[in-house]
Amino acid sequence: MQVLDKDDAGSFGHFDHFGQELRFYWSKLPNGFVFLGLLAAWCLLFQFCGWTSTVAGTTDSLFGWMWDKWSDPSNDASHGKLIPWAVLVLLWLRRKRLVSSVAGVWWPGLLGMAFALALHVAGFVVQQPRVSMVALFSGAWMLTGLVWGRGTLKASFFPFVIFAFCVPMGGTFAQGLTLPMRLLAAKGAEFITKDLLDVSVMRAGTKLFDPNGVFGSFDVAAECSGIRSFIALLAITTIFSVLTMRTLWRRAVMISSTIPLALVCNVMRITTIILAANAFKTPRAGKFVDSYFGYVTYGVAIGGVLLLARWLKEKPQAVPP
Repeated sequence: MQVLDKDDAGSFGHFDHFGQELRFYWSKLPNGFVFLGLLAAWCLLFQFCGWTSTVAGTTDSLFGWMWDKWSDPSNDASHGKLIPWAVLVLLWLRRKRLVSSVAGVWWPGLLGMAFALALHVAGFVVQQPRVSMVALFSGAWMLTGLVWGRGTLKASFFPFVIFAFCVPMGGTFAQGLTLPMRLLAAKGAEFITKDLLDVSVMRAGTKLFDPNGVFGSFDVAAECSGIRSFIALLAITTIFSVLTMRTLWRRAVMISSTIPLALVCNVMRITTIILAANAFKTPRAGKFVDSYFGYVTYGVAIGGVLLLARWLKEKPQAVPP
C-alpha cells in the first residue's frame, strides 16, 4: 500500500492551478506509463479488430461504429459522446481515494482481462458490437486492478459503470423496448387533450390524429418514445445520487424517479405539439414545437431532480463517499 507523507497529505486541495494538481496526483501513481501503454494496446485491438460484418465483408474500428451510432439521430444516443468526459470527471473527483488505494500489481487482474478478451471475441464472431463495447470498458477497468491493485479496482468501479450509458439503445434495437413507453405517452397525451381540454383527438395505438383533418396526425414513433431523455436522465440521477447521498434507499428513490420524470416530460411534449397544431390549424406548428420544446422538457426534468434531491437531503454529517 502506498503511503502518502505528511507534506503530501497536507497539500491535498492546495494548488495554484489544475495542471499542478494533476501532476501531483500523477506522480503518486506508480507504473503510470505502464498503465497508459497497456490501455493504448487494449484500445488498438478495438481500433483495428473491433467489429466485423460478413454481409459487407469488412472489418472495422469499434470506435468508428460507436461514433456512427452516437451521431445517427434515429438511435437517440448522442449523449454517448459525453459519457467518456463524465467518467473522467468522476475519476478526478475520486482522485484522493484512488491514489490512497494503490497497492501495486494485482495479478488476478489478468483473469479479468482474459474474460474481457473472450467477451470481445464472442461479440466479434456473432457481430454484436454492443457486446464488444462491454468488453472494451470492462477490460479497461480491469487494467486499473492489474496495475494498481484490488483496492483501486474497487475505487474505480462506479466511474467505469457509467460507461454503460455509452451503449446505443435506439434504432431497431429499441423498437420492442420502447413500445410500452410510447403507448403510455400517447395515452397520457390523449387524456389531457381530449378528456381534459376537449380537443378533437383520436388515438390508434401510438398514433394521435384529428378526425376532422385540421392538424393531421402525429405518431409517437420509437425515436419519440423518450428513450434518449430517459437514458440521459438515468445517467444524471445515478451520478448525482452516488455523489451526494450515502443511504441506499435515497439513491434508489432518486434513480427510480427517472421513469416517471421521463414519462411526464414526454407527455408534456406531445401534448404541447398537439395543442400548437390545433391552435394554428396546421401540423407545421406542431413540428416547430417538436423541434425546440425538448429543451423545455429537459429543464423540467432537471428541475424535478433538484426538487427531489432537496426533499431527500441528508443530514450534514452524512458525507458522500
